[in-house]
Amino acid sequence: MSKEFNPLVTFFIPSYNHIKYVEKSIVSVCEQTYKNLEIIIIDDGSTDGSHHLILKLQKKYGFKYIHRLNKGLIKTLNEALEIANGEYICWGGSDDYFALDKVQKQVDFFKTHQEYAVCYGKMIYIDSNGNIKKEAKTKYNASGFVFDKLLYRNFITLPTVMVKTSVIKEFGGFDERFFLEDYPLWLKISKKYKIGFLDEVLTYYRLHDSNVSGDLFKMIKEIEHILADYKNEPEYKKAIKMLHYRWFCDLSKHNNKEMTKEYMKKSFLYSFYKPRYINSLLRYYLKGKNA
Repeated sequence: MSKEFNPLVTFFIPSYNHIKYVEKSIVSVCEQTYKNLEIIIIDDGSTDGSHHLILKLQKKYGFKYIHRLNKGLIKTLNEALEIANGEYICWGGSDDYFALDKVQKQVDFFKTHQEYAVCYGKMIYIDSNGNIKKEAKTKYNASGFVFDKLLYRNFITLPTVMVKTSVIKEFGGFDERFFLEDYPLWLKISKKYKIGFLDEVLTYYRLHDSNVSGDLFKMIKEIEHILADYKNEPEYKKAIKMLHYRWFCDLSKHNNKEMTKEYMKKSFLYSFYKPRYINSLLRYYLKGKNA
């Protein structure tokens, strides 16, 4: 391999109604230490004044900027993919921000791991005011051919990723059947390509009320829908039983009785002897009794 490895990287930010956070997000991309960078910002029909703020930032930094009516996240991602020129692509939320050496560290990773299709890393959770809360769990993180592991949980922290653009395009871009852009893509990619974990903090992920990942009920149904594509995989039955068990335990802490009951039944034969399941079962019945 040549000593020179300076690929064009596209860094894309889809922006939607994050006027409080979008400047920090964009600046953290524009001031990356790696300079062979194409930056694309698409404002997906914001109504909070974000457009005017982004225009000011565009005048300063000169990135590509598209402002248009709302189409939704997945269509926006596919639009960015169509115009991206980079050999590699990164993306993240307009409410997150990124370590200034994120791109450089991942380019360095790919320099010595060019057979890998995805590189992801560590992530720090911050609150709505930017205060550090905690580091995302890393105990499940893995490298290599990780498809079977991904059936049990999506451990790839989306805002930390760098992906070969050609690989995303090979699998048809982002799947518009789902509202989650990342998990369906990782499953498709991991069946064919290696995925690498970089033990470095790359992204600061903001937790607030409008995070999609905070809607437990919606997420459970979405993940079940995504995994239905893999029913014929040898590991699927074991993985879905484990997920039903985990979901029941999580749902027992909330007030959606019908959904909790649904996953209690689905997980019973697999989980009835597990202490966490028993505790969740008691919680569920005590809630019903006190209702």
